[in-house]
Amino acid sequence: MSAFKPSEFIKELDSYFAREDVSGAANYLIKCRKECEESGDDLSLLTVLNELVGFYRQTGQRKKALECIDKCFEIIKIAPLDDKTAGTLYLNCATTMKRFEMSEDAMQYYDKAKRLLTAALPEDDPLIAGLYNNTALALKDLGRFKEAEESYLEAIKITEKDEKNALENAISLVNLAQLYYDVDFSDERVSPLLDKAIKILSSDKYVTYDKYAFTCRNTATAYGYFGRFADEKLLNERADKYYGRA
Repeated sequence: MSAFKPSEFIKELDSYFAREDVSGAANYLIKCRKECEESGDDLSLLTVLNELVGFYRQTGQRKKALECIDKCFEIIKIAPLDDKTAGTLYLNCATTMKRFEMSEDAMQYYDKAKRLLTAALPEDDPLIAGLYNNTALALKDLGRFKEAEESYLEAIKITEKDEKNALENAISLVNLAQLYYDVDFSDERVSPLLDKAIKILSSDKYVTYDKYAFTCRNTATAYGYFGRFADEKLLNERADKYYGRA
């Protein structure tokens, strides 16, 4: 019987990310994967693989990410999973496929995730917003700009309702601004969207939220892309302050 405890696993993993200890997180994930494989605990292994998929996506390790995705799909076929769990796994795997320029392949898994998650969750659940946001990124890659816009707007409609989803709202606002800019760099909707997002990200109200520093770090690049270097500097400084404290 495996002694693996998902809540403890996530807590320990988060402690590495809180101090930007990438190599420590990698070693911990690999160790946990080995332990789960040796114990034959497929459900615990799936939890670890799901985190590995996201980790390899963030660190740009295509081959390792795709190997983990294949293993996830193998286990999903045989494991007794509820719709939310299966849908979340498909969403994570699809998002990683998109990251490695496999948007066409990813769409079938976004579709599976949507069927499962919309059946299992309220329509205003933040996970549904995440589904819309990430699906929009793939749709944009495929040149399906109108569908991408609609998907971003659905995500924003959900996340703007509740302050607890403020960071997710900011991400979708920045992504939508990027979409409008890439279609037409003179689109007047770009700056107001970026203004709304930076108002959220620069507010002390949200610094205690999960992934605040991570969100600041990742959106900073987008503000630099738009030539808003003061905002880019601010977001990086906020991330540095958080990680330095951690």
